[in-house]
Amino acid sequence: MTVINEFEEKCSVCGKTSPQPVMMSTSTFGYPDLDLRPSEMKRSSMFAWLHVCPHCGYVASSLENELEVPCEILKSEEYLTCGGHDFKSKSSKMFYRQHLISKADNDCRSEFFSLLHCAWACDDRDEEFAVEIRKMALKSIDRIGAEDEDEKNNLILLKADLLRRSVQFDRLISEFKDVIINDKLYNDLLSFQIEKAMEKDCGCYTVEDVLKNTNPPVI
Repeated sequence: MTVINEFEEKCSVCGKTSPQPVMMSTSTFGYPDLDLRPSEMKRSSMFAWLHVCPHCGYVASSLENELEVPCEILKSEEYLTCGGHDFKSKSSKMFYRQHLISKADNDCRSEFFSLLHCAWACDDRDEEFAVEIRKMALKSIDRIGAEDEDEKNNLILLKADLLRRSVQFDRLISEFKDVIINDKLYNDLLSFQIEKAMEKDCGCYTVEDVLKNTNPPVI
């Protein structure tokens, strides 16, 4: 189960305190989506993944973390309006604002995953922005330097899913049709993405859908 408690946290930017949700524990049941979004119950805990200062608007995993860019960014029109996106959910707003801070700090990894998480939040409440946010995430994923082979493969699969979910079927097929990953599951996942792209299918799928597709039940 997911356990979330509230604790007072002092903001490193404005010095004021506020109650913030802290996830003490969580769990998952089932397979993740193809873009690695976890299953329940962790899936519904996104509102607690970041903290937002109600006084100055600073967004971070912990408000005690120092802001590494000029604090004027928190007062900019782009930050305050989330780049003109009229998000309905607080989660969409906070992940988008985290991406702006990460972008200003030239932290491409944080920038990418903030946008990915923003897309997940859009799937839940702000569906009209989901495709656009995924297209934005695609602009930053290629700038991430993979630290090992597993991360490289994960980034390939994430990019394939982002392309398919943002309705860029031909680009996905062109870029990945000749890619072979030296791991059966990873390869099956990529083949599934290409298959769905050929079908013009931009729906959400899980790893379980791929396993069922590649491993028919024994009768």
